[in-house]
Amino acid sequence: MTDHTIRIGSQTIAYKATASTTLLKNDKGDSTGLLYSVAYTRSDVKDLTQRPVSFLYNGGPGSATMWLHMGAFGPKRAYTIDGSFTPPAPYKLVDNGESLLDKTDLVFIDAMGTGYSHAVCKAEAKEFLWCR
Repeated sequence: MTDHTIRIGSQTIAYKATASTTLLKNDKGDSTGLLYSVAYTRSDVKDLTQRPVSFLYNGGPGSATMWLHMGAFGPKRAYTIDGSFTPPAPYKLVDNGESLLDKTDLVFIDAMGTGYSHAVCKAEAKEFLWCR
């Protein structure tokens, strides 16, 4: 967990960034997967019951949430040149003044088989796909 600030509109917002994995289990209690996520939570909220949470994910299989995260809604984004060719990586990270963090906490989830989410133990990646 790390602490940060961002300016969105006229507000400076303090927030925490937390990367985590959630262990998935089948009906028998056997471990089957690790689901990776990154959460951005506003730090100055007094009543958490009144703070919305938005969950963002790509459909998978295929792409992780990287471009939702670093290209659209997260508090940091990869700097690109609007309307013209963007050179290849590495990209410079800049504050995203259009992030949704002023309105809602954000949780970015990598679908199983994308990003850092993957099958574990005896489970196979295909078990998590709807199009087997």
